Formats: sequence, C-alpha cells, structure tokens
Amino acid sequence: MDNLTISQLIKALEDPIPIIKTSAIQELGKRKAKEAVQKIAELLIKDENSIVRDNAAYALGEIGDKSGIPYLIKALKDKDEWVRKSAVKALGLLKAEEALSALLELIDDESQIVRKSLARTLGQIGDRSIEPYLVKLCNDESLIVKNQAKEALKKITGKNL
Repeated sequence: MDNLTISQLIKALEDPIPIIKTSAIQELGKRKAKEAVQKIAELLIKDENSIVRDNAAYALGEIGDKSGIPYLIKALKDKDEWVRKSAVKALGLLKAEEALSALLELIDDESQIVRKSLARTLGQIGDRSIEPYLVKLCNDESLIVKNQAKEALKKITGKNL
C-alpha cells in the first residue's frame, strides 16, 4: 500500500474485505492523512469488525487532528476492549483534555489493558486535577496498571507513590 495515493487509500476504506480496510487505515494513519479523518471516524463508529474499529481508533490518534475526538469519546463505550484501549491511547496522543470526564469513566473498566492505557493517557494529558484517579489506579489489582499509574503520577506531580 506504500505506492498508493491518499485518495486511493481513502477509496480502499470502502472495500468489503476487513484486511484491505485495516491496511488502508494503518497507512493513512502513518501518513497523517487529515483528509481521511471523517471516513476513518465513521468506520470507528459503524464498522462491524472490531479489528477495523481498533485500527481506526489508533489511526485517528496518529493523524493528530482534533476533529476525531468526539468519535474517539464515543468509542470509549465500545463493547470490544481493544477498541476501547486504542481509543484511550489515541486520546492520549491528542492530549485531549476535553475527553477527561469520559476517560475517567473507565477507571473501573473490567479490562486491565484499558485501565493501563487509561493511566498512561492521564499522564500524557497531564492535568493535575486527575491526581486522585491516578492514586486509585496505583492501588489497582493489576501490577501492569499499578506500574503505569505510578509512572503517570510521577510525570504529573514529580512524586513517587
């Protein structure tokens, strides 16, 4: 897909075969193709394939266009934990402070990969008001979540817990 133009890659987003769509999404993300944000955002919300949605979420973060934020916030409620994780990561890449309240709703998510990504994203956003939430994540049952939360807390406050 390296030799395709952006418009050809955008056209490939309409392909019925998920691997074709996924490859196009990944390439558009790498190329930071802002002109593809709307189509990728639609796939994030509407595509039936969770791998397509997962890649769409991450690509929106890679592209770096804030117009994808409302779609990423909606994807935080996706039934698939990998899609939720990628939406969290993308919001971190975008340093989306406007998504903080939606992100904080994931503090008790059943998935440790989502909670780990949440801790990292909260550190990337860097808002001091979220310190109590990071402290809560520092007491998580999962060691990977605890470690990521401690790292994020140190980044924001300069304190070790």
